[in-house]
This record gives sequence, C-alpha cells and structure tokens, in this order.
Amino acid sequence: MKKSIGIVSLMAMLLTTFQSCKKQLDIPSRNSLDASLVLVNKAGINAALNSVYSVLKSERLYGRDLFSVPEAMADVAFANGRSSRLLGENRNNALSNMANWGTSYGALNEINLILEALPGIADASAAEKAIFEGELKFLRALYHFDLVKSYAYIPTFTVPSQDRGGIVLSLRGFNNPDSAKAYLPRRASVAECYNQIISDLYASSSLLSNTHKGLNYANRRAAMTLASRVALYEGNWARSDSFATAAIAATGIGTMTTTANYNTAWRSKDHPEAIFQVWYASLAENLGVNTSLAATHTTLASLGGFAGVRQGQGDLVPNATLMGWLGITGFPGTLVTSNNPPPTLTYTADVRNTLFEWGANASGRYVECTKWMGKAGGPNWDNTVVFRVPELYLNRAEARYRSGNESGAWADLNFIRTNRIVGFTVPVTPLTGQALLDEILRQRAIEFAFEGYRFFDLKRYGLTITKSNPAVSLPATDFRLLPRIPVSEVDGNPNMVQNFGY
Repeated sequence: MKKSIGIVSLMAMLLTTFQSCKKQLDIPSRNSLDASLVLVNKAGINAALNSVYSVLKSERLYGRDLFSVPEAMADVAFANGRSSRLLGENRNNALSNMANWGTSYGALNEINLILEALPGIADASAAEKAIFEGELKFLRALYHFDLVKSYAYIPTFTVPSQDRGGIVLSLRGFNNPDSAKAYLPRRASVAECYNQIISDLYASSSLLSNTHKGLNYANRRAAMTLASRVALYEGNWARSDSFATAAIAATGIGTMTTTANYNTAWRSKDHPEAIFQVWYASLAENLGVNTSLAATHTTLASLGGFAGVRQGQGDLVPNATLMGWLGITGFPGTLVTSNNPPPTLTYTADVRNTLFEWGANASGRYVECTKWMGKAGGPNWDNTVVFRVPELYLNRAEARYRSGNESGAWADLNFIRTNRIVGFTVPVTPLTGQALLDEILRQRAIEFAFEGYRFFDLKRYGLTITKSNPAVSLPATDFRLLPRIPVSEVDGNPNMVQNFGY
C-alpha cells in the first residue's frame, strides 16, 4: 500500500476554495498531490485505489482513534494522564471525532471519482473493472459504516426525541470547486445509510474472490464479515447469521487460533486470524512514540521488560472491570516505586490475559495491553487488524440468540471459549436467556479488548456506561453519546442538521 496520494491536482483548488468559504461537505485534498495522476488508465486507477487504502492508516482512523477512543469511552479502560491524551473521552465529557469526518469524506470522494472513471478505462478488461469496483464498494461501505456508527444512533437503540438521522451518504465525486461548493447535502436517515452500506457489500462480495489480493486488500470474506457486523448493528439477525455463516465457510484468508498459538499469533507480522488489515508497509510509516497503537497502550520496549527504559506513553490501560473478566489478579493499582519488581500477577487459564503485563514506567506502573508490540523488530509499526475470525462466531452467537436459536448461540459461544481457555469443558447445563446474552457480550469485551468494540456494543444495547476509575456514568440517553458534527459542515448549509445538544 502506497502513501496517501491525490486524485488530480484540481483537488488543491477545492481545498483552497473551501478554506475561504463556508464548507458544505468537507472534501479535502490528500496529503500530497500528483498532477500526472489521471484516471484514464489502469495504472492511475491502481494508484488512486492505493490512496484510499492509505487513508485508513491515519491516526484519526485505524492508526489509533477507531480502536483507542471507543475503549476510553467505554467501561473497560482508563486514561492514566501520562500524556493527557484521551482524558476527556475517558471521562465521557469530550466525545472525540472517532471516524474523523473530514478524513473519511475525503476518502469517500476519491472512491466516487474512481468509480465514475472506471467505465472509461480502456486498458482494463471487464473482469478487472469488476474487481476494482468490488474493492471500492467494500471501502465505501467501511468508511460510511464507521461514520454512521459514530455520529448517529445505532438502529437497535435510539432516543427518538434526540434522533437527528444518519450521516451524509457520499455517492458522487467532485473534481471542481464550483460543483463542490454548490453541494448542500442532507443527512440521510439511519435506515437509508444501512441500506446503502449493505447494498455496497452485496456488490463487493459478488465481485471479489475469498482471497483476492490477500488480507491487505478488500476480499469477499472481508465484505461478508463487515456485512455480518453491519446487520448485527442494524438488528437484522437473520442477515447477520447468514453472512457470518457464509464467511466462516469462505476459507482462504484467516484461520482461528487456539490456546496453543493465540499468544504467538499477536507477535506475527500478519495475524493468522486476520481477514482484513490496514497495512503499514514500511517502518517509515509508523505513527511514533506518542500516538501509535503500541505507544498508546503500553510503555514496554519488549515483552517482560518492566525494568527497562520506557518506550511508549501507555496512556490507556485496562481497568479493574476488564482485569476481572480477563482473570488477572495481584495488581494493587499504580506502583509509586520501581525499586523492586512489581507484584506477581496471577492469571487464569484464559490465554487472552497473557497479552497484559506490567509496564515500564518508573514513576508508577500499570498493567498494560501488549497486542501491538511492533513487527520485525520495528517499534510502533504494526498492521491494524480490522476483522478477525472470532468475530464471525460471536456475531453469529448474538444473532442466533436474538433470533431465538439459543442452542446455536451456545455452540458458537463455546467454540470461542474452547479456543481461548486451556482445558475448557462445556458446562452440562447451558446458559439461557439474559445470562446467555450477557456472556456473549462479555466474551466480545474480552476477545476484542483494546480493539474498539466495547463502546459500540454498549451503545447499540442502550446500556449505561459505568466506570469506577474515573467515577463517571454516561446514560444511553445522554446526548453526548453522539459527537458533534463539525461546525463547518453545518454553517452555510441549511440542509445539514447538527446532533442534538450541541
């Protein structure tokens, strides 16, 4: 994947125009512009497509915020103030722009320009054009979904009196300032947003193969996995079950790990469970010691290196709730001295807790998450796994429970627990009713700790976010559950409605 590039040099004119007037929809240029890049041949399409993938690497998207910010806002982590990052989000008094509006709509504009150019590409066959379309529609669905789940209510839980709709659906490209300036979009309804996302994913899954170009690019299994998640959020249980089942059967990319290789999987350059990942091709692309995923979640330079020199910030760490679910005991909280080894932690047979250990900060230690410890010896340089195989089983477990198929949900739940807990034996008496759902959601929190799931699970169930450290609660009816739409998008556009309370 190449570094971010622009579609055409004319986008620079767009940016200049937008900076001098009220913006109707933030459609920024990319970080760099190449006037020679024209969407008239296959090479240009490939370069532009790589640009769209590259945007996902931003700190504001899968470089950090789509993983770290939701965990800070949920009930499983706390910001320790080491660098003052994520404190507002952790206190639930400053909802962050999780799916950065401007960054995402810039990428969506590129996607639409490429799609519009595809029919005129003379040196690409019909089959090649179909594959381009499949990748682009997967990416359009992903960008739209990350926006709508962040800025709007999730269909399974809404507050009608505060509901202002979904997001702007970006389905056309702008390559000149006049047409962009005249564009006064409205927010589509939440239903319209989900329908469009699912439509793109149906198209993508029909156009791509299971493996395609590998896990660094869109593929059929990734499209079906995303569709399973989207349908789960939508409350379409049968559709979520169907897509998850199809994706489980679509082997080729991503293999479920077991208790024997779970830990080493996270030390691999490419996680074996990954179905789609954001690829950081070179060490030069690492986000550094302040805001990379590794730096945000741990101070360690190496595993077991609590006595060594601090490398990352370690701003966001697991709280007592998550530690209890993980089965880790023996931690008294922050240690104010590092003169002696920290207390010995006690771990249960759940192998997922082996990714949490004492950090290296001499002024006070915390137990930290080590999922992103760097690959090939390079610090702050890890691919970000967006979809992993276990999600398919947990999505299906929940969908089957909600459809009344508790035996199917129980089987999928125990598939996860058998592959994560050494010596696990399926209980003779199955969980049923609310206890079964609670365990499915608890397993989601454990399995995807520090991967950005928990806040959205609480949001879509309308559950109060309750924390003991910091001691704050955020009811699901609080308007701050949704972030503010950038003011520049509302000013000057009579069709754009701000979220309630801002």
